Amino acid sequence: MPRSASWHTPLCLAPPALRPWLTERGSLTARLMAHFPAFSVRVCTQASAGAHDDERRAIALARRKQQVEAREVLLMSGQTPLVFAHSVLQHRALRKGFRPIGRLGNASLGSFLFATPTIRRSPLAWRQIDARHPLWRKAAAHVADLPARLWARRSLFFAGHDRLLVTEVFLPPAFAA
Repeated sequence: MPRSASWHTPLCLAPPALRPWLTERGSLTARLMAHFPAFSVRVCTQASAGAHDDERRAIALARRKQQVEAREVLLMSGQTPLVFAHSVLQHRALRKGFRPIGRLGNASLGSFLFATPTIRRSPLAWRQIDARHPLWRKAAAHVADLPARLWARRSLFFAGHDRLLVTEVFLPPAFAA
């Protein structure tokens, strides 16, 4: 995945306690489960939607108005939201390499991605987001009293020629900056 300036903030600007979470190459779900025993996934939405401006190139959308499949979940510890996760892919990918995503329900996306040996992952990219970014606003629709800035990371997953972009926004209080 090309690391545009907007998604390659120097890691040294992130709070030291958050850096290992931002750079975790393995399953974020597995790591959350190890640290938060009451872990669960709460699906916010999974539907056809428009891609954000900074997502279109990453998933190789041919047309600006082309719809994508978007899945948004909260990764929870009991009733406490830990991470707002936003995933997008082209609809054709649901008929090919990423078919199981359409049937995940409350299962974690990571449980599928990291259990499938043919899926490859791009390098991680990260940045701070604020109320100007659509993902901050989407997280705020599900989580009250967000701080002005949140840290997020994203990466592409490849199944053959199909692409899935996963963005994870780290929420307070567990990941207070």
